[in-house]
Amino acid sequence: MSTIQRIIENLDLIVPQFFHDGLAPGLAVGVVYDHQMIYAKGFGIKNVQTGEAIDEHTLFHMASVSKTLVVTGIMQLVEQGEINLDASVSTYLPYFILADDRYQQVTVRLLLNHTSGMPDEDDFGWDRPEYDEGSLERYVRSMHDHKLLKDPEESFYYSNIGFEILGDVIAKVSGISFEQYMKERILIPTSMLESSFLLQEIPYNELATPHILGIKEGFGPEISEVFPYHRAHGPSSTLYTNVVELCNYALTHLNRGETSGGSRILGNNSYDEMWTQNAPTYYEGWSEFVGLGWFLGQYKGCNVRSHFRNGHRLPE
Repeated sequence: MSTIQRIIENLDLIVPQFFHDGLAPGLAVGVVYDHQMIYAKGFGIKNVQTGEAIDEHTLFHMASVSKTLVVTGIMQLVEQGEINLDASVSTYLPYFILADDRYQQVTVRLLLNHTSGMPDEDDFGWDRPEYDEGSLERYVRSMHDHKLLKDPEESFYYSNIGFEILGDVIAKVSGISFEQYMKERILIPTSMLESSFLLQEIPYNELATPHILGIKEGFGPEISEVFPYHRAHGPSSTLYTNVVELCNYALTHLNRGETSGGSRILGNNSYDEMWTQNAPTYYEGWSEFVGLGWFLGQYKGCNVRSHFRNGHRLPE
């Protein structure tokens, strides 16, 4: 039996048991090995009311994995000479102003590695969604009454706010909306053709319904009354994709920017920047350090590039 066959057989044993023992209504698993996708399957259901099955093309709200695409976009613009990582954010967004003079020390690099001192968001407004293109700039402008939690460069502190600001930097520097930039410069080149940052573009029948744990009919999953979407939080949170296309994305990064079609989304120097340890985190193991937009660490002797909050890992 080949190594790949053994991996697939083990997954077919382990994943159904993991799913059966948990409380999630469904999940999807994709695996790349030896620079190829070897596994992509769905388990369970999209919706506890309809019972529709999840498959490998079911689209999920990917939350913070979205941030890895933001840093990819920033590094593309760095390569083009449009962005300087160590320039103040206000260089690109003159309306980025805080009620704290230290904001002028906040650079693009510090937002990427979560050492800017920016606070995190405690209300994403999922129950008050906005859909227009201007929502991202309005959000950045609303920061005028915020203060930094600590001095820039002092230490790691995870900030979703920082990535909304970076998304607006991408939009203003490129001259197109954040979502259009993601589609044209990252999603299409990496063969993520069904993926989008815009909820309006996602066919409802291809999307996994959001669930929460409830007690209406016994403890277990029930459909959430609120869908987690707000266009101002696109950069930090609103990538919709499936496991097949995530495997395409992972393979592009494992190949250090070379896509399956032979084109490049990033050069080697950008990977050296992104995957250099910038600061220790308060996590452990495979997320012990932060680079630029990626968490860095080790797992069973393998180097891991990941995004912690969704467990999206790229061992190499």
